[in-house]
Amino acid sequence: MTPTWPEGARLLLMRHGETYPARTDATMASAGEDPELPLTPRGEAQLREVAAWLAQHPLGAAHSSSFRRARDTARIVTAPHGLDPQPHETLVELPLHPPAGGTFRDVARGYIALARALEERPASEVRFEDGTTVGARLDAALTTLSELVESGPSPLLVVAHGGLNRFLLAHFLGLPLARALGLEQDFACVNVIEFVRGGRAWVRAVNATFHDPLKRDGA
Repeated sequence: MTPTWPEGARLLLMRHGETYPARTDATMASAGEDPELPLTPRGEAQLREVAAWLAQHPLGAAHSSSFRRARDTARIVTAPHGLDPQPHETLVELPLHPPAGGTFRDVARGYIALARALEERPASEVRFEDGTTVGARLDAALTTLSELVESGPSPLLVVAHGGLNRFLLAHFLGLPLARALGLEQDFACVNVIEFVRGGRAWVRAVNATFHDPLKRDGA
């Protein structure tokens, strides 16, 4: 079933805050560790910048992935609004994990292999390590987002993950899923999607990152 989107709604889709140094040799969490991976102190500080910006804008409701880093991100950035973000299993990160002691480089290789597989086969046939498919994961996330946007109120904040967000944005932009890796998602970034006439997605901002000096006003 193709999700429907209410005309006039606005979705702020975030990636969670920093959980590891931005280096290719950074050690990455295993499948068992991933759900409880915490934010770094720097990540929490950067999120307070996002919270200060969001405090100037209305938010109708907030939701997140059920993973700890997404829940904590949603809690920090919505504190000025007094919202109680609700977690959802369908918005968790894609299950691409390194071998024991593996690094970001290993995860990046996994994503490159995934993109190549999506060039050759439909998303319904490309499987992750846990047996689920790209198509099923994306459909579940889109269904949840559609239900949340439909139920309102708008604007709606949703905190998810870099991997999943790339596929969601590719969908909204009408790009082949194999191109999803070309959409950067920095820690604590915000993407803005509005739904215009007929419920069509209008992507107004991608990867807006307030702690990056190259993305600040006047930089």
